[in-house]
Amino acid sequence: MDSQQHLKILITISQQLTPWQSRFPEINDLLSLKKDFTEKVARFSTEEQRLNIAIMGQVKAGKSSFLNALLFNGYPVLPEASTPKTANLTRISWGEVPTLEVEFYSTDEWADIEKLALCAGEHAEVKVARELTSMVKESGIDVQTILAKGIDRLQTDSLDGLLGILNDYAGNNGQYTALVKMTRLYLPNEELKGFDVVDTPGMNDPVLSRTEKTKEEMARCDVVFFLSRCSQFLDQSDMDLLAQQLPSKGVKRMVLVAGQFDSAILDDGYDRDSLKATQDNLKKRLGKRADTEMSKLADQRQQVGRVENAQLLRNLTKPIFASTYAHGFANWPKERWGNNMKHVYDELQEMATDNWQNVQFTQADWLQIANFEALVSAYQTARADKIGLLKQQQDGLLPEAKANLQSLLQHLTQAIETRIIQLKKSDLSQLGDEQKACEMRIQRLAIRLRDTVGNTLDKAEQVRREILVDLKRSMGQYDTLQVRVGYERDTDSYSVSTSTWYKPWTWGSSRSESRSTIVKYEYLAASDAVEQVSQYARECALEIEQQFNTIVSPSKLKAAMRRELISEMDTENKEFNPVQFRESLDRVLRTLVIPELHLDFDDAPRMISRQFQGEVRDSNMQALRDKLNEVLQKTFKELTQRFEVSIKNFAEALTIIQNGLELQLTESIREDLERVRQDFANKEKVLVEYQDLLGVVEKYLVA
Repeated sequence: MDSQQHLKILITISQQLTPWQSRFPEINDLLSLKKDFTEKVARFSTEEQRLNIAIMGQVKAGKSSFLNALLFNGYPVLPEASTPKTANLTRISWGEVPTLEVEFYSTDEWADIEKLALCAGEHAEVKVARELTSMVKESGIDVQTILAKGIDRLQTDSLDGLLGILNDYAGNNGQYTALVKMTRLYLPNEELKGFDVVDTPGMNDPVLSRTEKTKEEMARCDVVFFLSRCSQFLDQSDMDLLAQQLPSKGVKRMVLVAGQFDSAILDDGYDRDSLKATQDNLKKRLGKRADTEMSKLADQRQQVGRVENAQLLRNLTKPIFASTYAHGFANWPKERWGNNMKHVYDELQEMATDNWQNVQFTQADWLQIANFEALVSAYQTARADKIGLLKQQQDGLLPEAKANLQSLLQHLTQAIETRIIQLKKSDLSQLGDEQKACEMRIQRLAIRLRDTVGNTLDKAEQVRREILVDLKRSMGQYDTLQVRVGYERDTDSYSVSTSTWYKPWTWGSSRSESRSTIVKYEYLAASDAVEQVSQYARECALEIEQQFNTIVSPSKLKAAMRRELISEMDTENKEFNPVQFRESLDRVLRTLVIPELHLDFDDAPRMISRQFQGEVRDSNMQALRDKLNEVLQKTFKELTQRFEVSIKNFAEALTIIQNGLELQLTESIREDLERVRQDFANKEKVLVEYQDLLGVVEKYLVA
């Protein structure tokens, strides 16, 4: 039986059981199966089958050219040679018609950029803000009209046409590039069916709103290729990027790529006597760095409870060394080589000739340096793992649906059989006596269930106090800013005498000259403070939710309540036999909605970015430190208040459940008895109908 056949069965069952819905509450759960199963099948056939692949790395790390080579055989689908000012996030998906979807900055985001452009200093944020505002002025476009669009969609007849207009929105000198926060490409490329590709700007993207957009998109990704240039392999910027941008959940596979291997060979080859010696030295040295840095970062992630992140990072100790240029040298005709490719090719050939005894690179050498077989293998393995995981989930969908159907059919069968027994062997007076006995037990049961809820609330209060102490203590990890060093040209003027002793009219005259010196200065980066606050808020919210929902588990609470029910409604007690009522009592517990804790927090970083941008120098450095401490305190206070409110709501919800349990259980018993009374009014006819209904249900029961 496949999913469609099972769906037909659910439709048939729904049609046959709907007329009986008012007599047996169990039928409501059966009717909901069709809707739930339809939604799950639809989800697995569309969005859930997508593999989201992201490329992480710093600006100018070669991510776009790497992706073009890996996925599109070098065809320039993704714009290359981006600069920090044009490093917009790009998502590529399959689409029937070539389409470019552009997301512009909001009015507030652009206002922040304009404000930043007016700041002094040469910090990257300030420089990029100036460049963006300058681009807008030069383009002569109406900024507010463009921003008001929010999102713009442009369709073309061909891929070439799409790439033609893409430059206006993502090119280094594009007319609208400065106002674009993100682009989405939809291409009729069969290779894109089933997955999305995300080309991300690095965390050295100086535009805060783009960085936040990148984090949002990264949270949806399943596989991440982390690209680090061999010449600056896993430097501090790379490690900061991994620590800050890698989402806490979602990513299932990571691949570390040591890119631009050709440039590293060029730098190191002059000191070696062969290509093999050069490659061996580089792989040993860079491999050791990967092992050290990734292990250290993994330990840090482990300490803050991010076990999944830690495991992903520990798997990155063996990088894949690769070269996009070498891949092109081996596979693309020379007319497709760019100027940079040609230059690197000539330099490598010259070095091999001069230092390696006139060695000439062969296609096999280029393929080995490129190492794209390893990349493709890693990509295909990740894809296969995702598909395999989805297949397991899909394969489990039908058995799970069948099991749920059988379980609910058994509950319904038991309810029908119990009703038939009641009609055949009991009378209304006997049922009334059993109802009274059951309601007396319910009073005792309600007391036991209230004790269970009370114990849970006591545990919640204890957890709340412990968590807040931990969060207050952890604040100290985020209140220190690294002092950075910058350099600027200092120009001063001085006077030079122009008097000549033999020209009296020149006596006392002078001219002004200037001299320049390079001066070192210290500063704090406002972006560091923004990230400190953002990271603190994220870590706090994550820790609160994880610890609270683990210790105060709704599923554990419901299981404890069910144990109390079974204990109190012991069917082996000869003086009390509530078989006909037990299902209705258990049904009440099944339908209880016990709340979970979910904690949201505001955009805390904006508390800093509204006041500080770019480089913060001199007396303002202490002001930024004070502001960081103030915002951390405010963030802690806000999270504490939201946590307190969430705990209060949680307690109130449980109290409502606790106070209403006795009434719910009693009402359920009375409703069941009222249905039986109605059946007794036309007993013989109803018995025939119930036997027929039992026959309908048993047709779908598996022996």
